Amino acid sequence: MKIKYSLLLALALLIGVPTTAAEQKQKPQTEQEQVIQKFIGWDKKLNTLDTVYTQETSFEGTLISKSVGHLYKSGTNLRLDTLEDGQLTQYALTDKKIINIFDNKDNLIMQMDWESWRDNQQNKSLFDFNNYANILKKHEVKNFEITDENYILTLIPKDEDDGYILTFLLDRKNCFPKEINLTNEGVLSKTVLQDIKINTAIPKEILNEKRNDTGK
Repeated sequence: MKIKYSLLLALALLIGVPTTAAEQKQKPQTEQEQVIQKFIGWDKKLNTLDTVYTQETSFEGTLISKSVGHLYKSGTNLRLDTLEDGQLTQYALTDKKIINIFDNKDNLIMQMDWESWRDNQQNKSLFDFNNYANILKKHEVKNFEITDENYILTLIPKDEDDGYILTFLLDRKNCFPKEINLTNEGVLSKTVLQDIKINTAIPKEILNEKRNDTGK
């Protein structure tokens, strides 16, 4: 009986171990996991970005402010134009070390440390292209939805001291964000991206990279 029991035990152990490569493969990714990987994938390959954006800030449904801007990105260099009725009112240039802010006549009106300036912005994720993999590591998925044209990815920070909610509206064609929303203590900052151009040439005079260090 002991011999038979040992044989049965050995057979059971053998049956429980995958014997083929197919059996050893990982489980197929869910659609949510596939979307996140595509999201990270294009972000790593993003060299330049040219997009118009609209930002709205509201408190418990009441609109507080609205602005229109134009974002140019090439590597770590950014240009942020502020527009009113389609006309340039001021612009900022940064290499993500120092940010220089100019009026529409190219006069320097302010210079700040980049991180200090960024920390005062309501919706920081607009400036985090090429850093979304790190953002996703610091957040967990609260909700994931699929609509006819978009994926809706809602994140909350893993750090319990931060109580905000970050939501990306991703285009189902390429998982690029069309809208970035941040909600914190009743305040909603909504950023909508339009006329998005990815990895196209941006003229050097637009970014004017020399100005980032000199302010001249």
